[in-house]
Amino acid sequence: PRLNAVGRLGQARLAVELLTTENAERARTLAEYIDQQNKVRQTVERRILKQAKEQVETHPEWLEQSTLVLAHHEWHPGVIGIVASRVAELYEKPTILIAINPSDNTGQGSGRSYAGFNLHAGLTACAEHLIQFGGHHAAAGLRISGDNISLLREGLHGFANENHEVNERDLEVVVDTEVRLADLTLQAVSELDRLGPFGRENPRPIFATSGVELAEPPRKIGEGGRHLSLSLKQRGHRMRAICFGRADWADDIAAQKSLSLCFAPSLNHFRGQTSVDLQLIDWRGDEAE
Repeated sequence: PRLNAVGRLGQARLAVELLTTENAERARTLAEYIDQQNKVRQTVERRILKQAKEQVETHPEWLEQSTLVLAHHEWHPGVIGIVASRVAELYEKPTILIAINPSDNTGQGSGRSYAGFNLHAGLTACAEHLIQFGGHHAAAGLRISGDNISLLREGLHGFANENHEVNERDLEVVVDTEVRLADLTLQAVSELDRLGPFGRENPRPIFATSGVELAEPPRKIGEGGRHLSLSLKQRGHRMRAICFGRADWADDIAAQKSLSLCFAPSLNHFRGQTSVDLQLIDWRGDEAE
């Protein structure tokens, strides 16, 4: 995230220099600056997300549409893609965020799909309203005149209504197998990591388990309290889980007596110690079965 941050904020050459310099002092200076820029990126990201939510609250009729198109003249074009992913997950709709340049009223947009919607096909259908666009079915970028944003909003909604029907399979998380927390030893998770590198064509293994209880109340962590840390127990075995960007789950999870979890295990290296952590993907109360 730190190396990506300077690229998103328009200084990608500094990341390259950090990785290639042979001057230790220069490397330290660059690392400290890049770390600071990552904090700036996080602040910008939180502000954009807050403003996006405010736009939706101001225009509740947009939630009746199949897609979301939001725009603002204060948004940073290098950061809107990250936020678009979060907004898409939050409102469960394909989402495009557009950063408008006030000097010429043109916008640079970044879109993220949801539930299998072909975002590139949607933009192709709306090409007459765009200056240019590119991408694939899951993510895309575009340039647009500020005068055409309303036309894009209506056009994309119309295309989605006519050409995309959400079904349960689009929303399912594919689980590889069910395990107990006790099965996730350092050795087992280390061997799983050898299957990497993970990505689109080689997804990280996903597991599920049930009968999990909270050992402690959920804790909101990270910059602005955006993430959630859970201390879990199952048949005497304890483990930590992290939920990135889902601090909003805290109260609902705390209200459950027993949980079923869907997660990806990973190794956490901290201060010379290695432990197994879970990245929580989804959950439900066991009483929901």
